[in-house]
Amino acid sequence: MQVNNEGNSLGAFFKMIDLIEDDISEMLEDENSELSGYECLIISFNCLTLLCRQVEINFSQIEDHYSESRKNQFDENPLDFDSDLNLKEYSEIETFNLALEETENTLTAFEKRCKKTGELFDVWNCVLIMYASLRKYCDKANLNYIELIADVVKLQSNLEKEKKVETKDTNTLN
Repeated sequence: MQVNNEGNSLGAFFKMIDLIEDDISEMLEDENSELSGYECLIISFNCLTLLCRQVEINFSQIEDHYSESRKNQFDENPLDFDSDLNLKEYSEIETFNLALEETENTLTAFEKRCKKTGELFDVWNCVLIMYASLRKYCDKANLNYIELIADVVKLQSNLEKEKKVETKDTNTLN
């Protein structure tokens, strides 16, 4: 990714967060939709992986970096924020929304820290922080991350197939 595109990439990142919130809100408004924390994670990881492709971040590097940071546990690790979310106290959707809010608060705190320390506040670090937050939610909810990502890949594959069919149908009309 080129440095001059960093502002656009950060904008795309924050737009992605808004889209996640909008998608969840729309699904909640739909009476026929059954939404759980798992579906919220599917939406979030789907958007996050698509953003990574868009801004040319290798998603597996994010996974690797997260895993490595969990092993090392540095004192000032921005990935090591502690979630006070109590899954039994709230509904799954409320808990997920609180996790998303916590992610945004962590991003704000990290941005302030970067201004003080000169660290780089870039899309890569933002993606990593969001990824860490989503993984922590998975862990707290006792959800299998591997199965979740497999469902995201399946969703993306199905969407690509639908897109190809729509493109083919549109082309046959011409």
